[in-house]
Amino acid sequence: MAWAFGKAKRDGRAGEIGPDQEYVALDRRERRIQWYMLSALILGVVLGGLGGSLADQMPDWLLSIYDPFIFMVLIVIVGCQAVSFGWSLVNGALAAFGSLVGQLIASVAAHGIAPFEGLASGSGGLNILLLALVALGPLSYVATREDRWGIAATGLAAGVILGEAADELVQLANGQPYQGWQAAVATSVLLAGVILLVFRHQALSRLWALVVALTYSGSYGALVFAL
Repeated sequence: MAWAFGKAKRDGRAGEIGPDQEYVALDRRERRIQWYMLSALILGVVLGGLGGSLADQMPDWLLSIYDPFIFMVLIVIVGCQAVSFGWSLVNGALAAFGSLVGQLIASVAAHGIAPFEGLASGSGGLNILLLALVALGPLSYVATREDRWGIAATGLAAGVILGEAADELVQLANGQPYQGWQAAVATSVLLAGVILLVFRHQALSRLWALVVALTYSGSYGALVFAL
């Protein structure tokens, strides 16, 4: 940062914006980054704790929508609003792990059960879910680009969300459906469609993103079914 501040002085041509103004602008940018990081973590903890505390009072269909889709929406928002790819990864990870911490706190404090009990059907499912949540941050950031990378990232982000529907359908095919699976599948499809509509503004790019999403979610579903 010192190099950035001192460059104009060394060159002798600060221009219309002097080093003091550059310092103020960069300081505001850093404060904004810090605020986004803190907000992502706090919102994750609050949403996770709220869902964990009210899990017994929620009907099955509402709980299947709340967890994990409310966290996915949060991470998509903090990811696409980040100032860079790296910060989208950091903010997405903070929101994801914040939601886990909130659920753990609620599990112990509100229900008196052991940590990790009943979360994402065990440690394997929990790891996959956390990986998917963290990946949504940078994918959402890249999806804001108006190029092929943006199309691919949009498709992958929608595919990650559709992967939840694929997982529910695999469980149904195996004769072990979760309670409220219909609401989960419908929400997954709806959110994936919203991702395509929001991040892509042309019909052809939406079509390509949809192909990517279906390819990813179909491959994920086939892998889960094979395992």
